[in-house]
Amino acid sequence: MIGKKMSNFFNEIKLKVYNKISNWQHKFFSCGGKEILIKAAMQAIPAYAMSVFKTPMGVCNDIQKAVANIWWGSKSDKRSIHWSKWEKLSQAKCKRGMGFRDFSSFNQALVAKQGWQILQFPNSLVAKVLQAKYYQNKDFMNAKLGSTPSFVWRSILWGRQILGSSARWRIGNGQKIRTHKDNWILKPSLPDDTLVAKLINEENQWDESLIYRHFNRMDADKIVEIPLPRSLKEYTIIWHYDKKCQYTIKSGYQTALSLKFLAMPSSLMLEKNQ
Repeated sequence: MIGKKMSNFFNEIKLKVYNKISNWQHKFFSCGGKEILIKAAMQAIPAYAMSVFKTPMGVCNDIQKAVANIWWGSKSDKRSIHWSKWEKLSQAKCKRGMGFRDFSSFNQALVAKQGWQILQFPNSLVAKVLQAKYYQNKDFMNAKLGSTPSFVWRSILWGRQILGSSARWRIGNGQKIRTHKDNWILKPSLPDDTLVAKLINEENQWDESLIYRHFNRMDADKIVEIPLPRSLKEYTIIWHYDKKCQYTIKSGYQTALSLKFLAMPSSLMLEKNQ
């Protein structure tokens, strides 16, 4: 469906937003009314397509400009001053923003959900098809773009950037989690190819003498506090910013904003916006 008609597909979404705007331009709304209409209607129109595909940046920017014009009162025959950058307006209200969406960041957070589903349900039909085509001998987090990738696969790998920056590994048997390259704790003074399994003794307990020898005191204290399963299990990936360890669009969007505007996300910031 996408392929050669990709530009037409996304232009149609943009036109739907423009048509919605044209119905509002000659009506008078309070600031509260504009906020509700933007959040409940205009931001919802492209959400379905954005949940699957990476929307071109030009389309996202055009939609954002249209939303900004509505907010600041600009019309085709009248230009108003935009008193604040969209970067500021797209921040949560607790951060002195308006809570409007930065469309490219929201798009990335939605697509990241597809990657999360692949991680959580590796035996699903979609996961099996993608694995057979793109990462037969690797896991999803280390999969490459490959040759002649589909637009869907390109989009999923783009969304995976969020998972790679903020997801963490829950320790099972530690057989496949790398101490240096995988997100589980800060990097220690161990060889690059060392697995977490080397830090677990035969009694399925942390080898504290080894840990305190190669990690600084603060990191070592955190490692030995990580609970290990009673029986040996495979590793699982968890979302760092959710109490149930499940990926959410809301926290993923905050991470995408941080990646776009070059600010590192903090757990405190994400918890406030959940």
